[in-house]
Amino acid sequence: MLGRLSTRLRTSLAAGLAALLLLGVGAWWLRGHMYDAQLEAAEADAQAQAREISSGFKHGQQLADYGRLPYLVLDSDGRVLTMGGPLTTQHLAGDPPATVPRLAPDDWQSVQRIAIGPAGEAAANRYSGRTFTAPGSWSPLLRQNDENGQPVKPMVGPFTVYVLATPFAAEASLHTIDPVLQAGVPAAALLVALTAWTATSRALRPVEAIRAELAEIGEHRLDRRVPVPPAGDELTRMARTTNATLDRLERSAVQQQRFVADASHELRSPIAALRTNLEVSLAHPDRTDWPATTREALTSVERLQQLTEDLLFLARGAHPATAGRLTAVDLSAVLRELADQYRPGLGARLALRVDAPEAVPVHGSRLRLHRLVRNLLDNAQRHASTEVVLSARRTAHGCVLEVRDDGPGVPPEDRERIFEPFTRLDEARSRDSGGSGLGLAIAADIATRHGGTLRVAHAPRGARFVLELPPA
Repeated sequence: MLGRLSTRLRTSLAAGLAALLLLGVGAWWLRGHMYDAQLEAAEADAQAQAREISSGFKHGQQLADYGRLPYLVLDSDGRVLTMGGPLTTQHLAGDPPATVPRLAPDDWQSVQRIAIGPAGEAAANRYSGRTFTAPGSWSPLLRQNDENGQPVKPMVGPFTVYVLATPFAAEASLHTIDPVLQAGVPAAALLVALTAWTATSRALRPVEAIRAELAEIGEHRLDRRVPVPPAGDELTRMARTTNATLDRLERSAVQQQRFVADASHELRSPIAALRTNLEVSLAHPDRTDWPATTREALTSVERLQQLTEDLLFLARGAHPATAGRLTAVDLSAVLRELADQYRPGLGARLALRVDAPEAVPVHGSRLRLHRLVRNLLDNAQRHASTEVVLSARRTAHGCVLEVRDDGPGVPPEDRERIFEPFTRLDEARSRDSGGSGLGLAIAADIATRHGGTLRVAHAPRGARFVLELPPA
């Protein structure tokens, strides 16, 4: 159920419940602490009163002033010599018995019955407390009067003073603070929840703005960007990351559109040539050299097939399932295998030399690495004048493969552009002899997917392509 609520409501409920719990525990502790503090004060007052009564009783002083707390003074036989305090004078009725049994100092129930008497026992039993005693000796100087004001003969002997530490002040403090806590704790928790609601609403406002902007961004509006909050916090970093992702998506979409346009243009040329040849041949069948026409059509079909395979390779290159099994591949062996395949076709026009005296193992797809080197070799043999050199070696940081030719070379300003799809440096040459313009793009893509780099390095003559890969 909570999962269906909004983030603001869940945050506010969580903050309010947490505040209610913490404030409730704090109020319970404060209430107990105040109650204990009041009881400690009452106990200290009872102890002081017991000492004062004992001191005054021994010196024959009047005891009428010692009435802050309920007290009893008993002789050695357990008879009540005197008593007083709020319980007997204000709250209770009835006269105490003339004699009482022997009391233990902490037996409050017995003291309660003595101090209260039968008439007030039921009314005061709801209170609890502690008794504090102060023993002393009866002074012969003490003079007391009876009900008629006549002096009473003093009694000489030991006596015990009992003072009750009542919880009245502690309970009165609770009665004062309880309404405040009962109303204040829920009100404070509600205030925390409202504050959390407001703070969450303000915090989520940039998120809503980002969401609204993303909802407006479509396939044809990739140039729009989400607003970046000026706070410099996590939301700011999220907005910047979102804009960076949109930048990459826009570049990818532009590249894809350009790639589709270039591919369509490249496919249209051989298809148009093939159609023209066939239409002319059909229009004049008696004057058509059918073997030559068939060879031209086959050349156009082969070009279409090669272009389709290259496009399919680039389209499926991002899928790991098309890479083949990853194994340890010896680059030296790859160079020698391809050199043996290409030499019969080159004949005496070009010399193909391999400089790979030792094994150069790398970890990757044998199929794709063959494709990479074959594309570089195709490019080199198209532009070389007399020689193509293939080399592979191990270095301290990895493995290096080079393909060099003695042709016209690559201008420095075009050494990065030639790895883009459908790039041709010699715009005047024919498409049939110049290739599709995808070979170097495919080679660079394979190098990147193997964790390496492919670049054009400086050479005194011709072009020098350098492939760097991590070792196996």
